[in-house]
Amino acid sequence: MAFASTKSASFLLLLFLLVALPSLSHQQHIRLIDRDSPESPLFESSAATLADKWRRIHRRSVAYRDHFQAVMEGHRKLLSTPLAAENLQEAGFDQVGGEYLMEFTIGTPPVKVTGMLDVAGDFIWTQCEPCPNCSPHLGPLYDPSKSSTSTTFSCSSSECLTVPHHVCGGNETCRYVRENESGVETNGLLISDVLAIDGVTYFGKVPFGCGNDNSFSTRLAPARVGLTGNEYFSLAFRSNNSTPFTFSHCFRKDFDNPSAGNTSSELHLGKEARLNGRSSPLAMCPTGRNRFFSPTLLGMGVGTRALNLTRELVGGNCSILFTSSTPLTFLKKPFFDLVASTVTEQAHLPELPRRANDPWDLCFNGTFQDLVGYLPKILVSFDGEVALPLLKEQIYAEVDHGRTCLLMAPTDGVNMIGTYFQMNRNIGYDLRSKSDYLLYLDPDHCG
Repeated sequence: MAFASTKSASFLLLLFLLVALPSLSHQQHIRLIDRDSPESPLFESSAATLADKWRRIHRRSVAYRDHFQAVMEGHRKLLSTPLAAENLQEAGFDQVGGEYLMEFTIGTPPVKVTGMLDVAGDFIWTQCEPCPNCSPHLGPLYDPSKSSTSTTFSCSSSECLTVPHHVCGGNETCRYVRENESGVETNGLLISDVLAIDGVTYFGKVPFGCGNDNSFSTRLAPARVGLTGNEYFSLAFRSNNSTPFTFSHCFRKDFDNPSAGNTSSELHLGKEARLNGRSSPLAMCPTGRNRFFSPTLLGMGVGTRALNLTRELVGGNCSILFTSSTPLTFLKKPFFDLVASTVTEQAHLPELPRRANDPWDLCFNGTFQDLVGYLPKILVSFDGEVALPLLKEQIYAEVDHGRTCLLMAPTDGVNMIGTYFQMNRNIGYDLRSKSDYLLYLDPDHCG
């Protein structure tokens, strides 16, 4: 009888925890760490030059641009717009974009993991033990064999069949395979386990990739967290497989003290999502087995000139992506050329000749403070009468001493609105309705 009473009590305690603990469908507030903040494990304290810092930012941005395009096309393909003299083979998955880190735990007992947020990402994965080719990392790696709550998936499971690239391992267990645009690969088991973020525990199956054959450097952030790219594997869809929900983010930047880093950015999920300001319709754009959400760009003003944005110039439907993984904004090359020429025209400044092996497309001679009075502002507008006015600090930066450049670059793929264009703005997504997805832009509030 005592044994039965103990068992009953344990069951009631488990039931209480399942009911009492918050779930993803209710609310979630996640603190984001800027990768260049002193709090970040990726922070480089060495005395790198200003030019080196911005070159790394440019390289990461271009690497993610090409990676995303390869995912869209379903195969590995380098774009024709080059990154001058940059070696993308050096870019591991932690360098393929990824500007904001989040901390969470996996398993029972819980193992702390630091991962990069990818709003458009389609998958969650982390390095696992055993991992003979893994690079140094902070703390222990997650080992599914030591977690009492981990399970694998069979090759015939619906989860395995939904993974865009999967193979069958020993005992008919499902393995995933991921590549970046340079062919750098990670693969491992498809696992489900208990995942907890900021005290919120995700019960039930949370499938993710458990990488144990990684031929790339993941340095000190051994995981990636995709938010919206796939309804089976992205975090934003795990509360209910058939009913996506809401989220918002704020990427903060102190432009008066840029060296301070961004230490208070945040992601809000569920009921905590801040859907403020005007809304713009979002199109759900399938890309093979994945998806991304795209607003409709209606206009752009550069200084006193309103640009004539045609469908051929911008790219039509499903041609715009808001991303958390590249500071730079990318525009289709004819579109970029129009913006760059208009900036030069409105600034009344001579364009600096492009340097050999230099990635920047448009630069002017002078510090940002010297040129700020000449450089034109930019206003971006979307369907739904939604306007995104940009500060000059979001458009230009002094990338080397006495040299100020446009924080935009060309692409042959989808237009990407980078994190600098989104700084200090509350940006919300309402994905609850299958037919009425909405993007909220609140340009005056990030609280």
